[in-house]
Amino acid sequence: MGTDYFTFPGFTQPKKAWESSDPGFYSTASEIIEELGNRNIPFLKAFAALQSATKDLGTYFIVTDPETGESKGMLALVDAHGIIHHKLNHTSTVTARFSSSDPNLQNVPKGKKSKIKLVFVSRFGPDGKIIQSDFTALEIYVQAILTRCDQLIEDLKLGLDMHVLRLSNSPAGEGKTYEELLVLCKGNKSVNLEPVEKWDYARTDSKVYSFQAAYGAGDAKIADTTGMPIDRVAALRAADEARYPEITAYFAERAKEIKGNRRSVGRVVPHPDIPGLMCHLGVSYVKTPDGKMYSYRESPSPEYLAKKGINASFSPTEIKNYEVQGEGGEWAKAAMWLAVRAYYKRRNFGHLALLVNQVHDALYADAHKDVAFEAAALLHACMEAASDFMEYYFGWTVPVPVPSDTTWGASMMDDVGVPGVTDRAKEFRVELRALYMEGFKPSFLH
Repeated sequence: MGTDYFTFPGFTQPKKAWESSDPGFYSTASEIIEELGNRNIPFLKAFAALQSATKDLGTYFIVTDPETGESKGMLALVDAHGIIHHKLNHTSTVTARFSSSDPNLQNVPKGKKSKIKLVFVSRFGPDGKIIQSDFTALEIYVQAILTRCDQLIEDLKLGLDMHVLRLSNSPAGEGKTYEELLVLCKGNKSVNLEPVEKWDYARTDSKVYSFQAAYGAGDAKIADTTGMPIDRVAALRAADEARYPEITAYFAERAKEIKGNRRSVGRVVPHPDIPGLMCHLGVSYVKTPDGKMYSYRESPSPEYLAKKGINASFSPTEIKNYEVQGEGGEWAKAAMWLAVRAYYKRRNFGHLALLVNQVHDALYADAHKDVAFEAAALLHACMEAASDFMEYYFGWTVPVPVPSDTTWGASMMDDVGVPGVTDRAKEFRVELRALYMEGFKPSFLH
């Protein structure tokens, strides 16, 4: 009899950030399992899929405890009329974007992740439609408006598909032109040409990169959360920085301004990685052209900076993230400001059309078929007139207005185009400016 030891080699390396307070043990939080599932290791992919399904069932559908009989999940909150009433909160986030709770109906998964959107159907039954109007690439438009990047403004004015364009400018596009990739990624309905799956996925990767990069995520973070190889993420970023240098320059200047406005708050904390090193923390503030003030707080610097004598620093991610998220939130609030007034003025189309949800970049309505087209056109007008309102109310010249895409269907999962909605919305938009903006004509229409 004797003692012997065997060290299991493991399948993948954990991150330091996952460490628990017990040495050798790591967190198994859902976001960590999701990252592990992106590492292309079969049993980890299966484990991540299991966790996703379990979370989907318990969060968005309903599960019942067999011992207590207690039910939990979103569908446990359905009232006697078959409706879920959630809360939209105005002041719960650091960037002042809307948030949702009890339950969180801004966080309903879409696409292949869940079928829960099929549950949300019209209160008017087969005679009703769920209408969705969604800002197009809001984060990219906000970047253009904030940074005044000439090439980005020009690309947006031309109506280019920004995700295909980004793909065409990176090695992931395999040297194909924008026009070639546009057909491969999106197909061509006029000749019954379907998208090619490989390129459809490539465009989705570009879209996810666009969203996360605009909100301040680094290459490693984007690679971890999407499963894209880090060299591909780096290539997308390099292509972006070459085409749109003003964006990098804008946030570099913003970082200088934030550092220049720093003041001490008298808070001293130990550095988490360097024993004995104490960090004196500060705070800073900057304003955007709409007069909104953003607050930035220092935290202990990363270890490599601390070793250079920089003990505390402002987060580069927050510097990029706050303004883009926050100003996107202001566009969403402007759209809601207009939509609530416009719908109420019509008494919700005789109570046949109701605003039902706001999800970051989108507004939802539930309408009877008799008024659905007018309700959809008015919603579309309110979304696009948000840019008019931001310029009118704050005197902030908007170089390129944010467009919206309006669709409808039998449920929140369905998104079929609404024929004629754009032309009717233009008429409503003139009316909105007359009613709520003193007939103001924004600079981008001159």
